Amino acid sequence: MWYAIQTITGNEEEAIESIRRMVDKSVYEECFLLKREAVWRIEGACKVHVERLFPGYVFVSTRNPGELYQQLKRVSSYTKILGKEEEEFYPVSMEEEEFLKELLNGDKEYTVRLSPVEVDEEGKIVECGKPLERYLDRVVKKRIRLRYVIIRVHLFGRDREILMGIRLEGD
Repeated sequence: MWYAIQTITGNEEEAIESIRRMVDKSVYEECFLLKREAVWRIEGACKVHVERLFPGYVFVSTRNPGELYQQLKRVSSYTKILGKEEEEFYPVSMEEEEFLKELLNGDKEYTVRLSPVEVDEEGKIVECGKPLERYLDRVVKKRIRLRYVIIRVHLFGRDREILMGIRLEGD
């Protein structure tokens, strides 16, 4: 199961390195950062870059959450484990984990890739590929020229808006 760990925004990579260095590898399977491809428009050209999907959060996959929590107390770069209340320890829910895995679409680098889209003359999305295709009905904002849409989903205990990059034919 996945667990979300909140850390200082901008220090996610440092937190991952600290976890890898200070937590016994037998306690967790993977420690990773969820990322997304996004598009910058520079002098009219589209340039793809990668940025954090959830700034301030890293994720750990483990089957031993109690031991993981005990060992994470030694890692100074994390602030709190999401869902941690007194002696209880809550994973990212199965539904949330499945949603995130669908966005990742099997990507080994934990990166949400650009979704291919086709638009009509008015800028309405008429066709769309993965990972956006299943969540097209949740789009709350679209900026076709800037190559992104924002979807609203319930995640980590509250409604969140997630920016997803898109690409048009010819980009």
